[in-house]
Amino acid sequence: MNAHPMNARDLALDSICNSKLPGWTRAVRKPVPGVRGAADTRDYALGESIAATVVRNQMLLRYMIKHYSGREHKNIDPLVQVVLAIGLAQLRFFDRIPASAAVDEAVEQTKRLKLGRASGFVNAVLRRAAREPNVALPPRDNTEQYVQIVLSHPLELFTRLTEVMGKENALKLCERHNQEAPTIVRTSDISALAGSDVKVRSHAEPGMAVVEDAREADFARWAAAGIAQVQDPTSAKVVRRMELNEGARALDRCCGLGTKTLQIAEMVGSTGTVVAIDPAEPRIKRLKEILAKRNLGWVHPHVAGMMSDFMIETDKPFNRVLIDAPCSNSGVLMRRPEARYRQDLRSLKSLQELQRRILLDTLPHIRQGGILVYSTCSIWHEENGDQIQWLCNQTPDFEVATLQTTLPSIDDDAARHHDGGFVAVLKRKKVSS
Repeated sequence: MNAHPMNARDLALDSICNSKLPGWTRAVRKPVPGVRGAADTRDYALGESIAATVVRNQMLLRYMIKHYSGREHKNIDPLVQVVLAIGLAQLRFFDRIPASAAVDEAVEQTKRLKLGRASGFVNAVLRRAAREPNVALPPRDNTEQYVQIVLSHPLELFTRLTEVMGKENALKLCERHNQEAPTIVRTSDISALAGSDVKVRSHAEPGMAVVEDAREADFARWAAAGIAQVQDPTSAKVVRRMELNEGARALDRCCGLGTKTLQIAEMVGSTGTVVAIDPAEPRIKRLKEILAKRNLGWVHPHVAGMMSDFMIETDKPFNRVLIDAPCSNSGVLMRRPEARYRQDLRSLKSLQELQRRILLDTLPHIRQGGILVYSTCSIWHEENGDQIQWLCNQTPDFEVATLQTTLPSIDDDAARHHDGGFVAVLKRKKVSS
């Protein structure tokens, strides 16, 4: 059998199933023989767009599934629900896709998935939705129902946001979460970004720019040349708190894809040393490729979850350390829509424990007089100030220099947009001899 590429809807379905959204955690697609990843970039882009739309609007789409089917969710196979959500998302949010195409594609997808007679059910539900598009929804002044159904935000999340920023601002932020996040880059030369199809304008934060209509190839070219790196202003400020200078020996403890690693490398220069670690091998592989293209030989990336997972010269502690800790992403829900469904206390407790293990694992590798910067893209005190207080209770060796929580912006102007986050600067005390 000759292999043929997935279409956009199959790509969207795979992405949604991998997100393990509430009610759909058991939605698992069996591999279809002879089908491989998308070859057409347009299909890939459409699949990503559909998936993101479904994730942002999952609670609304589940409400619509129940309305148009007349069935309780427990009586509908989770995978069939995902197929219906993909179809409903196209009917409601994608004006350029004909209703007939959205319905027909969903029916064919159901058949490909070998879901028995579900194709007839999918056809009936979506055709009704196409005929009756104006489903009754809660008004904005019915806040709890509006937040949960129209904005697809769990009530527990909205309650926490209200405690942090007040009811009206929390409501505005939830509405912002359902919009597409602006693309912002850190750049040393804004004039070098302009192209025939790329729109660029300055951001309110110096050294940052808002970019529109850029392609993946543009971002890759800018990153390889060291011209620009996709980064939010709140994130970009974190590395500046490290008080880096040329020749410094620095550790990026949870480097991810290396956005902050590259920023650190630029500041310490070729006479410095940067060690970057992350437990995900694909991330480190990608970082190594960028480092090779930019000839940044003073950066040393390692696949590791803990400091003991790789060979390190213990007699050479770091004078600057960044722990950009794994977190709930509560400050970046506009960019991480799937994270809105994981803001419960159980998830936070698990993250707290991981963050504390990372902190304790890292402390012995910080030089006396050195600086530790602890940051998250969370706005919850459990991951931020509480962790710093816990750390200070564990050891007298560190003193807090600064603490700052930044709430996400609710401004519609992309040039003033910033994500939420937290940063703490601690200094290791020098021991008198």
